[in-house]
Amino acid sequence: MNIDKLRNLDPKRRFGLLLILIYIISLPVISTITYFILRQNAINYAYQASRLYIAAIDAVKQYVEDELRPVLRKELPHKFILEGMSRSYAAGSTARRILQGFPDYIFKNASINPMNLKNMADDFEGGVINDFRTKKDIKEWKGFISKEGYDYYVIARAGTPLKESCLYCHGDPATAPKEVTKRYGTTSGYYMKAGETVDALIVYIPIHIPLENARKAVAIFIGIYTIFFGIVLWLINRRFGWFYEKISSDKETIENISKEILNLNREMEDIVAERTMGMVGLRVADRIRNPVTVIGGLCRQIFKKDIEGVPKEKIQDIMDECQKMEKIVADFDELVRGKRFLFKREDLNEIAYSTIRLIEHEIKDRDIGLIINLYDKPLMFNANRQLIKIAVRHILGNAVDAVQPGGKITISSGVKGENIFLTITDTGKGMTSEELHRIFEPFYSTKGRTGMGLPLVRQIIAEHMGEIIIDSNPNIGTTVEFAFPTRWRETAVEDVSE
Repeated sequence: MNIDKLRNLDPKRRFGLLLILIYIISLPVISTITYFILRQNAINYAYQASRLYIAAIDAVKQYVEDELRPVLRKELPHKFILEGMSRSYAAGSTARRILQGFPDYIFKNASINPMNLKNMADDFEGGVINDFRTKKDIKEWKGFISKEGYDYYVIARAGTPLKESCLYCHGDPATAPKEVTKRYGTTSGYYMKAGETVDALIVYIPIHIPLENARKAVAIFIGIYTIFFGIVLWLINRRFGWFYEKISSDKETIENISKEILNLNREMEDIVAERTMGMVGLRVADRIRNPVTVIGGLCRQIFKKDIEGVPKEKIQDIMDECQKMEKIVADFDELVRGKRFLFKREDLNEIAYSTIRLIEHEIKDRDIGLIINLYDKPLMFNANRQLIKIAVRHILGNAVDAVQPGGKITISSGVKGENIFLTITDTGKGMTSEELHRIFEPFYSTKGRTGMGLPLVRQIIAEHMGEIIIDSNPNIGTTVEFAFPTRWRETAVEDVSE
């Protein structure tokens, strides 16, 4: 849909399209943000849970090493009780008991050289342990991996570096406790060195479940969000339809008024141009016809007489030029008389009201009060509708220009004897007696304009056998009255050209 088609849509559809566009743009953005928030919450939960879990296992190992093993070794110097003296065994046993409530969790005391081969580090775990061995400042690793078709959040903590006491079991298998070699054999878990890191506590927390829950929550949100926008669109169509219909109607009215004003202005410009040309023609005819006629007549008389010393060819040239000038004067006369306007029975009230509508918005925008007191019956008279509208529009425009915000314009009509009238009164700045005396002079203006408006208005009113009366007082206001006969006398109506 291109821009022109979009502009031609009614406001209700445009607003509906705007909501749909907001929905289309906002849905993926909000859904993505929501998913990542839920995902991060799941990760944070997994991280905190794994840290707590590892802390518990690590605490058991430290307890065995620092408290339980020394006591048992003192009480049983010639025995090695695996269940109470092995850190790894105690940690593994404790982890299995904790994980009974979390069957999806995986704990592993992974080692690159374990006695219990179940704790042998795989490639991933071996890489983490080697990082701990080579980068002494790294004590913890966390991240995502896929294991056996599931996604896990993994946290690994470096094991405690071996102490000299640890070599009692993990040194030479020949000197290791018989209880250890009997259970685990002598092939793995030996020949270690004090200070080296060979293991890591690793917890695998299944993240696919909370992530799946996050996806479900986002799907539910999308459904609720879609239903919400659907309800909003339904409410707009059902509850606010009248509002958008009024907007559409007002828009159409404004467009029609704008077109009418444009047409009226064009017609007014044409009429002003025509009447200006007519006035120029009148002046040309008045100022040139008589001298040219006299010159031509005298030349013809001289041409008929045979006067010695007067060359006839020169007289003929003068006569030819006089004929050209007489033709120009005749053309101007024809221009003045050339156009006739169509007159028919019109209602003055209806013309006034339709003209008021053209300027009503401007009056309201300027905070000017508008009082309309039109006669309660049609005021019929012979008129050219467009010409009368031009006259009324011009007077209304002058009133709007003259009135300050808070002022008033009053429009009334009525009957006086055999005449009908339309009165426009404003509370503007008014005019002085000198200005009032000159307002109908062509090219005279108090506003720096062409000065052809009021002369044109007077000519229009005169062409309708009417009369224009203007009364004005400085700082009080101006009243303009148009008076028209309801019936014309049975005489030919000629264009008024003065």
